[in-house]
Amino acid sequence: MNFPYIGITDFMTFEQVKRMLAVFKAHLPPQSKRKLHVGVMMSYKTLNDLETKWSKVFPRKEDVCEIFGSKETYNCLHYADYGGNSDYLDLSYAISFGGTGIHALQLDMIWPDPDDICNGIRDSRKQVEVILQIGKKALEEADNDPEIVVQKLGDYVGIVNRILLDRSMGKGVGMDAEFLLPFTRAIR
Repeated sequence: MNFPYIGITDFMTFEQVKRMLAVFKAHLPPQSKRKLHVGVMMSYKTLNDLETKWSKVFPRKEDVCEIFGSKETYNCLHYADYGGNSDYLDLSYAISFGGTGIHALQLDMIWPDPDDICNGIRDSRKQVEVILQIGKKALEEADNDPEIVVQKLGDYVGIVNRILLDRSMGKGVGMDAEFLLPFTRAIR
């Protein structure tokens, strides 16, 4: 599934997906191979029915399958756990809510255990790409050093398909391209 996409996250309903897909298609250049990345948020807490401030802005886990109902989109479950509580069973359980329409699992986590990722994917019995978010805290754990990030990524070779550098971590902070450029060069 190695194709370019334009990612939009925080879909709550399939109706939102249908409306955005219509807009996306209307503005896509004729020769473009880009897909619309439909991102749906889930967290360790929402997965396990624990109280969280995000309960009202994340869809119910039981609704994720319906949101991933289009065959024309690249459907990605964004799974957040910055507290490091998740293991492979949580990842497998989260993937199960994507139904047959899930294409990718984005891990918004701080250097998750590579074995947990492998075992979670295997246990889910689904073919999904893995996108690893390298967020602000993950960069800080690597001393904001591109070479240390690349060393850490060595543990994910053959497991992670795509990397997302995201210092904003969902807070809408603008991207600092100059800061991230050495990381993109080192990762490449």
